Amino acid sequence: MTAKTPDGKVVYHDSKIYMPVPQQLGRLDRMGRGPYDKSGILVDWALHPLEEKKEDYRILVPAKEGKPESLEYIVEFELWYHPFGKKDDYSQLWRKTTQKIKFTSKEPY
Repeated sequence: MTAKTPDGKVVYHDSKIYMPVPQQLGRLDRMGRGPYDKSGILVDWALHPLEEKKEDYRILVPAKEGKPESLEYIVEFELWYHPFGKKDDYSQLWRKTTQKIKFTSKEPY
């Protein structure tokens, strides 16, 4: 998830990873025998078919002298499939969504 100002300046970036954790070598980015081997799963953090996930992101808006730099942001969300636990030649982009968010305030700054 990335939040940008209309001129392209990135003000926030974060990512979440959902994947099964195998028993052998299930630390850091090493998947051991691969995510397809679910016989030794200790914890299942995978995103399963038809399963919905809700994630909350708290974005702090940069400000100068008490006024926000921008009241409009472009937020991009990407959902990737990494078959071997990291972005490589086999990774696939499943979905990408871009949304414009505009903040309004009735109070003067």
